[in-house]
Formats: sequence, C-alpha cells, structure tokens
Amino acid sequence: MSSYILRQANNEDIPFLAKTIMEAEKSGTEKFSFSTLFNKNEKEALQLIEQMLEEEIVGCEISINSFKVIEFDGKVVAAFAGWIETFDTEITSGLLKSNLIGYTFGKESIHFFMGKSNLLKEIQIKREPKTLQLEYLYVLPEYRGKKLTNELINKHINDARNLFLHLKKVQVQVFKNNSGAIKVYENCGFKITKVFKSKNEEILDYLPSNEKYLMEKKLN
Repeated sequence: MSSYILRQANNEDIPFLAKTIMEAEKSGTEKFSFSTLFNKNEKEALQLIEQMLEEEIVGCEISINSFKVIEFDGKVVAAFAGWIETFDTEITSGLLKSNLIGYTFGKESIHFFMGKSNLLKEIQIKREPKTLQLEYLYVLPEYRGKKLTNELINKHINDARNLFLHLKKVQVQVFKNNSGAIKVYENCGFKITKVFKSKNEEILDYLPSNEKYLMEKKLN
C-alpha cells in the first residue's frame, strides 16, 4: 500500500462514488436498479445518485461519510461504503435510504417503483442492528488483484471498532451471479450465512439476479 493512499471520501469524490454505486448495483450485468426500477435512463439515474450523495444523509450506504476510498497517483481507484447499523439512531438505514430516494427521484419514479416493489420482497435482507454493514464495492479493473478490498475492509473494521468497542460482526450482501465479489469476500474471511431467492422470474428484467447472499465475518 506504500504507493496508495487510503482515506475517507469527500465531496470531490462524488462522481466516483456514484459510479461505484452504479457498478455495484449492476453486479457485472447491464441491469442498473436505480434505472430499471425507477424508469430512468442510466445517465439520469447516475445524476440523481450524485444529488443524493450531496444531501449527505449519515447512517446509510448513499452517504459520502460511509465511503472509504483508495487513490493512486492522485486518482481514486477503489471505494467501499460501510456504517454501523442504527449505531446512534433508531432510524434504520433502509428508511433513511428510502426517504432519500423519495425526496430525490420524484413522484413519477416512485409510483413506477411501487408497481414493481413486490418483486423485491423475497430478496430484501433486513440489516442487523449494531453490526458493521458493507455495501457498494468497486475497484477499477486495472487495479484488481492487488488486495485493495482487504485494505478497505480492514479500515472500515478498525474505524468502526474505534466507535463501538463491542462490534462483533461485519455483514455484506451480494447477488449470487457476482462470483468474483463472493470469492474476494471469502478470501477476506466472510462466509455465506443465508440465501434469499425470488421465485418470480420477472425480477431478472430489473435486477442482476433473483438470488442474494448474506455474508458475514465474525470479529474476535
């Protein structure tokens, strides 16, 4: 890591963070949920994600505060979001995120989403309180295989433990089709603990997979 800088994300990183969210949501496919589920084209959805990041709602995955980034030669090459679920608030990250989307995307998009929301019920994973939640990993292709994900995860764990000494668990959610990410997480000590699957194949018109894994890493 001597040639790399690992740091907290800031406002100047917003374009890369938005790209990170998009690429993580796509999970190696062309299905970008913020586009497909809200009836927006990809460019519009990406701009709206940037707007959500600018709102800076702490305690969920769409927050600059949640992201750690790694830069190389002045260029950001990797990012990963993480937060302790309901650490200092009773409001869940899911509610914070849904309120943020509702505020940003507008009535027509929310109405379109509500018509499709039943497709998601079987693969919605409830986030466990007082656990470190990781979401939205992206590493530029030319920088993969350099264990940057390990560095980001370790940084998130160390920072979270400085806030919450009793932290016992880290969780990450990943689509089944994303075999590369699953392997990376397994190499970092994560194990698949639960499988969530939708029986409605229409979901594949909107999401990369109809199956999602909950992966966990227990801390000593």
